[in-house]
Amino acid sequence: MNDSYSNYLRPIFTQNLIQTLQQGHSINLIAQDGQGRRRLVEDIKNSRLKETKVILIDMKLYKECYDSFIQVLWQQLEKTGEDPADFGQLIAQLNNDDSIIVILHHFDDLLDNLRIDNRFNIAFFDELNRLGNQPKYSLLCVTSQPHDQSMVFINKKPYRRSWLELEKKRLPKLTYEELLFELKFRHFPLTIDDLSQVAWAVHNHAKPYSLLNYFANKIETQENQSIDIQSQLKMWTEQFQKERDSFFQDGKKSDFF
Repeated sequence: MNDSYSNYLRPIFTQNLIQTLQQGHSINLIAQDGQGRRRLVEDIKNSRLKETKVILIDMKLYKECYDSFIQVLWQQLEKTGEDPADFGQLIAQLNNDDSIIVILHHFDDLLDNLRIDNRFNIAFFDELNRLGNQPKYSLLCVTSQPHDQSMVFINKKPYRRSWLELEKKRLPKLTYEELLFELKFRHFPLTIDDLSQVAWAVHNHAKPYSLLNYFANKIETQENQSIDIQSQLKMWTEQFQKERDSFFQDGKKSDFF
């Protein structure tokens, strides 16, 4: 078992997902924001897997700059030699020494989107399939809805729904036990009864991991510790919802919320 296993937010699911990817299967992980999907891909990235290189790229940052996407992918692969001009050349320059897991977070930023770089074209999606179908390579594409329900736009025109060959997996709801363990791991100055109340408050929320992080910040910075934890949690949950509503009214998007 991997040494990082105990630090995973979702230990069993994450370990099973890694094993599936290491077997050469490519996956579309489906999850809404606020569920801890970024934490999941970071847990995989930080797993220190033997003979497996994990590449993590946030497509939100590169959807309008194909060249930067190729550059950061090449840098994370730690390859030497001339930089590849496109994704096809990059794949051609790989060897089979190590297994490679390529995680494309916010992959749906390339879908249903007129504003992507035109070089994210038919050939790019075909090469993604080629990469994912090779025995020692696998893809993990993280989206909010199944990828094949979204449209691929080529040169700002709808082409067809995503044709990637990906096994679909939905991110499971965080359990009370997983949340309680995470709270204990963060070493908050709370009693076990207080931690249990925090875990239940988070577990019952639609955005559990976002709320957990929000609570964590409040616990670390709270000045008045005389208020009972139940009253604090109620107050913080209301504040969280107000801030979240205001955040999205401004047209912003974030995995924190």
